[in-house]
Amino acid sequence: MRITISGPPGSGKTTVCGKLSEELGLKAIVFGQVFRELAAEKGLSLGELGALAEKDPSIDAGIDAKIVDIARAHPDIILESRLSAYMLTRNNIPALRVYLDASPEVRMSRIGGREGKDLEIAVKETIDRQASEAKRYMMYYDIDIDDRSVYDLVINTDELTPDEVLDRILSAVRARNMLVKDPKAIPDKWGKRPSDRTIGELLQAGVIALDKPSGPTSHQATAWVKGAIHMDKVGHGGTLDPYVSGVLPICTGKAVRLTDIVLSSDKEYICLMRLHADRSEKKIREVMDRFRGKIYQLPPVRSAVKRQLRIRTIKELEILDIRGRDVLFRISCDAGTYVRTLCIDIGEMLLCGASMTELRRSRSGKMTEKNAATLQDLTDAYIFWQQEGHGEWLRSLIRPMECLVDPLPKIIVKATAVDAVCHGADLSIKGIHMLDPDIRKNALAALMTARGELVAIGKMQMSSEKIMAADSGVAVKVTRVLMDPGHYPRMWKYSTDIECLPDSQ
Repeated sequence: MRITISGPPGSGKTTVCGKLSEELGLKAIVFGQVFRELAAEKGLSLGELGALAEKDPSIDAGIDAKIVDIARAHPDIILESRLSAYMLTRNNIPALRVYLDASPEVRMSRIGGREGKDLEIAVKETIDRQASEAKRYMMYYDIDIDDRSVYDLVINTDELTPDEVLDRILSAVRARNMLVKDPKAIPDKWGKRPSDRTIGELLQAGVIALDKPSGPTSHQATAWVKGAIHMDKVGHGGTLDPYVSGVLPICTGKAVRLTDIVLSSDKEYICLMRLHADRSEKKIREVMDRFRGKIYQLPPVRSAVKRQLRIRTIKELEILDIRGRDVLFRISCDAGTYVRTLCIDIGEMLLCGASMTELRRSRSGKMTEKNAATLQDLTDAYIFWQQEGHGEWLRSLIRPMECLVDPLPKIIVKATAVDAVCHGADLSIKGIHMLDPDIRKNALAALMTARGELVAIGKMQMSSEKIMAADSGVAVKVTRVLMDPGHYPRMWKYSTDIECLPDSQ
């Protein structure tokens, strides 16, 4: 899908755009950067280029025409520009249009810090730039830049972290792609967004991407985390051998019950393989190319699974460097792929033998090493929170447990049915507000609130198509409940056409 990100300078557009691009795997084009590069080419400041654009309409016209052309050519893209939402709307190009805002004080401080300028200078330049933009947009397009009626989602970023802003946009993206079973469902005014949880609440149902060092076992690393954050219930998802480093998902509190979902997520590794004899670079590349796609693997003798032949998919296999007999490569693969066995198989096909000498997991599901925390980071962040009252660092290291169910199809439960599910009831057709398309019968699905909270996991009793056509019956058999009863009021006897509903029962 197309997504436009707009807003005044300093509202956080570029940062969120980058995070959104990484999360959704979509290409992002930042037109503000295009404007900066044009200013640099002409040897002008942004204010001076803005003043020139007031006299020369072709500067803005060229950039804005490019927005429309790119949007038409790419149905799945992120466009960051002040005018992208207006341009796509005027040209009847569908998109999710997001506007980020922030108070002038916050925006000016961000700009000053980003560009290394004195705050007073940053304030003056930003005010001049905004005035120039507003003048040009009204002059050339008859657009009032302060008119937000064109946007689908408006977010004030004053007190939100980039990750919290990202969560809100992702919720909107998910809802936009969903099938609406009951458009008259009562609005959810009881829930709490995962991004709004306190640190204590996150620790009770969260996940930490730990950067495990080489040496300790996964169980030892988990025990150290347990001591560092003083939690009784901690577990890891996806065992790493002692001398393998990298991303090890650590679940805390109620999230421990979701470790099986972590285990099934795809993985990415960086591996150093050593050949037992010299081979040409051409031959090495030719052989390794054959290992992309579906392959057969027999788990090693010392492994935690039954030793039988099985099929695994190698999605990506990229050679990063070849130096003599040492081959460094990156691999993206299914869960349960043994990279050590892969190296042995490559060596056999090269007729020289090969072995794995080093391995690092760079990604588990959507958790990447870029956002992974070391054991020392976690210990220090917890101490800062407990002793100094500064929880920002620790908050940035803990993700809500909802991120673990990203691979699962979603069903949005009506607010009137949430507490019933929390008490163990199966989800009926009448309790569904929205759902993902193309969910198959017997598939595992995540039951969510409209505010993005995980209620339960269940097994589909009908496909999406049958749910949309049915008026009654059990849609999902609940297999495990993650939300405590009482979080939502008991409203089982109310239907969606009740206008005045009590805040609590």
